Amino acid sequence: MNLVQRFAAKKTLDTLATGLSALRVTRTPPAPSAAKAPAWIFLGPPGVGKGTYSSRVASALGVPHIAAGDLVRQQIKDKTEFGCKAQAIVAKGDLLPDEMILELLEKRLQDGQAQGELGVLLDGFPRTRRQAQMLALIADTQLAVNLSLRPEVLTAKCLGRRVCGDCGKNFNVADIMLPASNGQPEVRMPPLNPPESCREKMEIRSDDNLETINNRIDVYNSQAKPVEDFFREDGLLRNFEISGGIPETLPRLLQELGPFSYLLAERRAQAARNQLAKQMTWVSTQTQKVMSGSTHSASAQSIPMASQSMRKCTAAGSNESLAQR
Repeated sequence: MNLVQRFAAKKTLDTLATGLSALRVTRTPPAPSAAKAPAWIFLGPPGVGKGTYSSRVASALGVPHIAAGDLVRQQIKDKTEFGCKAQAIVAKGDLLPDEMILELLEKRLQDGQAQGELGVLLDGFPRTRRQAQMLALIADTQLAVNLSLRPEVLTAKCLGRRVCGDCGKNFNVADIMLPASNGQPEVRMPPLNPPESCREKMEIRSDDNLETINNRIDVYNSQAKPVEDFFREDGLLRNFEISGGIPETLPRLLQELGPFSYLLAERRAQAARNQLAKQMTWVSTQTQKVMSGSTHSASAQSIPMASQSMRKCTAAGSNESLAQR
């Protein structure tokens, strides 16, 4: 069953469950799935800083940061079969179908799990309620962080964005200082200026003009509420308003998200327990072979090393458990 068929089947089941869900004010958050990649999602309008903050939070948590747009661009750059199809669609000015993006993302998540990834941070995806529903088929969403900024700050930030034409790094020349107004907090955001080596190579993105920016924000606002409602209904949405630069905002964001880090800690502890169980099985098997005289001396010598590794796994699991208390 492909992704489209799975989504259709899920919609049918959801329709059958409408009567039951209508009787509840909120839905019970879904139980963690061992078969799906656990994911934290960062939402927010264009220019709010999803990539900036989600990548830094991912680094702090020790999990990969994934932006769907980056995955697509890499496929196009590598000229894969997917990339050629995507390039043809983008060249016509059309958006990629949800199914294409989800299938690419599903493969990335599966590859990551096969390599031992314990979770991921998704940046800027999903953008529509339908995408959110389809994402539930391939990922175990544990938290959705909704970043926000005062509208006038968003516009100023987008107009101030610059990219180095040489190294590709992003900067922002906007120097923003707005007093508190109408219940909104004071905003102070100093510029993120480029180093001397990049200063003469600054470029403005072709879509960073006032008309395009306003249109993108309007489109986002028209799609945002259904996505926010989708995660709010499951008790997964956390709103976070940005009111300063990275040095002030990142510690506050990490503190806000700290209580939810136990979700990833549990995953790490379970991975350690699984590894310990495998090693215990191996040691037991090798011990039986040694006792029966059917193994080589090299295998017998490796048993103490495995036992030492087992103690490390046990300690790791204990530390994770203590961290959660």
